[in-house]
This record gives sequence, structure tokens and C-alpha cells, in this order.
Amino acid sequence: MVNKKYSSKFLVYSLLLLFIAGCKVGPNYKRPDIDTGKEFRFSGSSDSVSFADTSWTYVFRDTILQQLIWQGLSYNFDLRMAIERVNQARSAFKITRAEIWPSIDASGTAAYQNQQTPPSGTVEYRDFYGTANLTWEIDIWGKLRRAKESARADLLAQEAYRQSVYITLIANIASGYFNLLEYRDELQITLFNVTIREEALALVKAKMIAGTVSGLVVAQAEAELASLKTQIPSYESIIGSQENALRLLLGQLPGEIMEGDSIIQQINPAIVPTAGIPASLITRRPDIIQAEQQLVSANAQIGVARAYMLPSLSITANIGYSNLGAGLIGSAIGNLVAPIFSWGKLKANVKKAQSYKEEILLNYQKTIYTAIGEVANGILSIDKRSEVVVQDKNLVAAAQTAFDLSNMLFNAGYASYLDVIDAQRSLYDAQVELSNAQSDELQAIVNLYLALGGGW
Repeated sequence: MVNKKYSSKFLVYSLLLLFIAGCKVGPNYKRPDIDTGKEFRFSGSSDSVSFADTSWTYVFRDTILQQLIWQGLSYNFDLRMAIERVNQARSAFKITRAEIWPSIDASGTAAYQNQQTPPSGTVEYRDFYGTANLTWEIDIWGKLRRAKESARADLLAQEAYRQSVYITLIANIASGYFNLLEYRDELQITLFNVTIREEALALVKAKMIAGTVSGLVVAQAEAELASLKTQIPSYESIIGSQENALRLLLGQLPGEIMEGDSIIQQINPAIVPTAGIPASLITRRPDIIQAEQQLVSANAQIGVARAYMLPSLSITANIGYSNLGAGLIGSAIGNLVAPIFSWGKLKANVKKAQSYKEEILLNYQKTIYTAIGEVANGILSIDKRSEVVVQDKNLVAAAQTAFDLSNMLFNAGYASYLDVIDAQRSLYDAQVELSNAQSDELQAIVNLYLALGGGW
């Protein structure tokens, strides 16, 4: 029968141990209160609806572009490496979590010996010895639980990094595809203008034969045609390089990229690129989520550092069995270790952890401010790029009119061929500028979508 007095003491000690084990030294995490403002600069609206809430499959309607993005999400090297980092962080978290629980291992030994004894006898020895060992550090001050908290935050930070790579990849593929369309469009503009100048050269040659123009006019037309043709290899080269760069984003070897819709048909016209409110970025942008989880991890490490300044209790127990008569054998040892004098090392370690947390806090605030600034820049860029497109369209129309008039006046004998050449150059430059402006407008939309944390 168990003595009630000792039973009561055991119960009290057990409850006290459980109470102490429930404590965790160090500060509990609380999200910092950072002023994000009520609305983005240049937005002129505090509407909570955000462009980032729209799926990328709805934003980018070109089926070729969608196929490229899906391929990139499946095979891109950076994204796959980010996934492996998440797997590593998950394994590290599991390792840290396992430290809270006892470690148990077992071993066994079997032995047999046959020894001859004079004059004719033999002695046989058979033995089996098995042991089970338990090692357990009692988490009195929450050191292991704080370490688990830190490892979990590291895991979530890596997951946020993966999400950041994910949406950046979508934006980079879209951006690279739009650049490719721009170069192809400008190549077509160049080829079209080459055809026009070839026709003009044939016309002035006919006029020279008829005696209405001099050889100088023919030479000028030939020079302009040759000058324009030099642009073709440059565009072909940059198109090939851009295709190869896109293929790398897809995790593929260099090769051709199929052509989809024209540059003016890329963005869904039903999309309205609204910004939403700045506070939503904290829960949407992966880089902000990553920065916050790094802050959570740094905060937990303060508790780990403080716990090292306090006594630690570990239990070691083993039980074994031998068939040679010893039978069941067991032992248990409790080990209490308390730091007494460490030359200030443990205290300095706490200060180091606290300082590191302050650094990560500043990085968290900087990340938020940077994100808000990128959104504001994106809003302004879309607005101004659209204005440039409108003006460039007017410029192309005016340049086309000037070119048509210069041809009419030249054929009527009221203008020199230099006027025609100047008009040709102006029209070509205006067409290329319009193509460039349309691409820049698409890039601005992609940048705002990325800045808002859209796409995942």
C-alpha cells in the first residue's frame, strides 16, 4: 500500500513541475503598430477593393502568355529551389518540435561462447542483454517551445518567400512577353517602312528615267532604304535574345516563343487597376509577410537566450534485461544544471538577440514603406503612361498626314525629296515610339499588380 503522505507530496511536486513547464520566458509576439496611411498617394480613393484580388488568369487574357506562365510555374528553377527551401524549413521545424519530447532508443546484445574444459568437458555461455534508454530535457522555462516558435516562423517566412518568387515569376514572364511583342511589333513596323521606301525608290528611278528628277534624288532614296534595313538585324538579334531569356524563365533550353495576340490586345479591358487600401498590403504582399515572420522568429529567440540564463533539468532513465540471472535492471537520473558564472556571455547573448529583433523590426517597417511607395509609383506610372500612349497616337496620325502631303507635293513638284525623307523618318520614329509607349503601359500595369501582391 502506498504511503498517503508520499503520494500527496508526489502529486504536489508533479503539479508544480507542470506549472513551471507551462511558463515561457521572453516576450510574446505582438504585431507592431505601423502607420500605413489611409490611402495610397496618387490613388485619390480609399476603396478596399484591390486590383491584386484579381486572378492573373483574368488579368492576362492572351492564351499563349497563360501557357507560358503555367509552364514557368511548373518548371522555373528559382521557384523549384524556393519550394525546396520550404521543405528544408519544414524539416527543421519538425526537428525543433521533436526536441520537446523525450528521446527513446533501444539496444540489444547477444553472446554465445563454447569453451572446452579438461579432461573432456565443455562449458557453454549464452547471454542476451537488452536496454531501453530515455533522455528528456524538461522545458521548465519554455526554451524549447520558444525555439519551436522560432522554427515555425522561419518555416512561414520561407513559405512567404516562395509566394514572393511565385508572383515575381508571373510578373517577369508577362513583362518579358510584352517586351518580346514590342520588339516584334517594331520589326514589323521597320519591314513595312522598308517596303514603302522600296516603292519610293522604284518611283524616283522611274522619274529619273523620265527626266523629272536628278540622280541625287535616287541616291538619297537608296541611302534612306539602306539605313532603315540596318535596323532589321538588330531587331532580329534582340528578339532571339528575348525569346531565350523567356525560355530560361520557363526552365527550358533556348528556343522560339509562339506569337499570340497583338500588343494592344494584351490586358483585359474590363480590368480596372484599383489600388485598395495600404493596410491590406500587410496581409497580401509576400515580402511583408516574410519580414513579419522573421520578426516573430527573432522575438522568440530572445526567450531562448533568456532561458539559457536559468537552470535546466534533464532526466535520463534506462531499463535493461539480462538472462544470466541479473534479470530486470533499471536506473533513473535527474540532472539539474544552473549557470553560475559565465563572464557575462549569456547576458550578452540576450542583448544580441534583442538588438537583432530591433534590426528585424526596422526591416519590417522599411519593407512596408517600400511596398507602399512601389504601389504609389505604380499608380502614377499607369496614369502617365496612358497619357503618353494617347499623345503618341496623335503623333502617329499627324506624322502620317505629313508624310502623305509631302508625297503629294513632291509628285506635284512643290516639295523636294528631302521633305519626303524627313516625313518618312518622322512617321517611322512616331510608330516605333507608339509601340514603345504601349509596351511601357503594359509594364506599368504588371508592376502595379506585382506591387499590390497580386497573383497568388
